[in-house]
Amino acid sequence: MDSRDQRAQGETFHSLHAGPGLLLLPNAWDPGSAVFMERAGFPAIATTSSGIAFAQGRPDGERIGRLSPTL
Repeated sequence: MDSRDQRAQGETFHSLHAGPGLLLLPNAWDPGSAVFMERAGFPAIATTSSGIAFAQGRPDGERIGRLSPTL
């Protein structure tokens, strides 16, 4: 993704916060849940450290590395 694409995505995300409606950000816990939420029509998706940790059967505590084999 080049910087123009990143800028356009940032501007789109910013406009979602500006309204006119309420921005609901569901929290995905794995790639499958993110795809499900996207297909459900959410314009943006967040994530949560506890949701990812619990989905892997681990306690939360921000100790799961970025290269976790299940992500």
